[in-house]
Amino acid sequence: MAYLVGIPLIAFLAIVQSAILSHLGILDGRPDLVLLAVVTWSLSGRAVEAMVWGWVGGMLIDLLSGLPLGVSAIALVGIAYLASLTEGRFWEGHVLVPVAAVLVASLLFLAVEMAALAVSGYPLQVIPALGRVVLPSLFLNLVLALPAAQLAEGLRDLLYPARVTI
Repeated sequence: MAYLVGIPLIAFLAIVQSAILSHLGILDGRPDLVLLAVVTWSLSGRAVEAMVWGWVGGMLIDLLSGLPLGVSAIALVGIAYLASLTEGRFWEGHVLVPVAAVLVASLLFLAVEMAALAVSGYPLQVIPALGRVVLPSLFLNLVLALPAAQLAEGLRDLLYPARVTI
C-alpha cells in the first residue's frame, strides 16, 4: 500500500523540488524534499519502502537536474539504509532525532552531489559552494525536518494503523 501512495508522492516531490523550489531558495540553496521524505519515512521504521522511494526519487532528481544518472539514487538508498539502522526505535523518543538525522543525511547527500559534479568535470569551487549552496540548503532542510517528520508519522499511521487486540 505504501508503494501506491509513496511512489507518486516522491515523483510529485521531485517535480516540485526541481521546477518550483529551485527558484525559491536562499542564495543558491534549496530544500531537498525527496531527501526529507526518504529520511523521515526510514526513521518511521519502513526502511525497505524508504529505499525504494529513494531509488525512484533519486532517479527522477537526476533526470530533472542534470546530475549524472544514478548518483542521487545511490546516495538516497544509502542514506535510507543508514537512517534505518535505528529501526524506528528512536522515532518518537526525542524530538531532535529527525533533526539530527536530516542534518547528517543532508551533509552526506550534498557531499555526494558535489563529488559527482567534480568527477564529471564540472568546474566546482568548494569554498564558495559551501557558503552559497551547502549552508543554505542545510538550513532549509533543518527548518523542514520537524514538519516532514510529523507528516511521515501521520502517513505511517494512516497507511499502517495500530492493531487492536481484545
